[in-house]
Amino acid sequence: MTRALIKPSKCLACKVCAVAQFCPHTAVIREEATDKPWIDFLLCTGCRKCKDICPGRALEYIVQPCSGGRRMSW
Repeated sequence: MTRALIKPSKCLACKVCAVAQFCPHTAVIREEATDKPWIDFLLCTGCRKCKDICPGRALEYIVQPCSGGRRMSW
């Protein structure tokens, strides 16, 4: 399975996070306006629609193979 990941070192902590506003699955979480966002793997479907949205290019994608069990091995 493919999931998006926000690299904190590249995140610009924009006042309004475009990735959080654009995500169709509301998988981008930001608790406070000054906090850097993070992605909830349970909500992220790996659709990659956020790929070109982030001005800091802080998003990358990771692939985790399915273990074949009932739970994802994240």
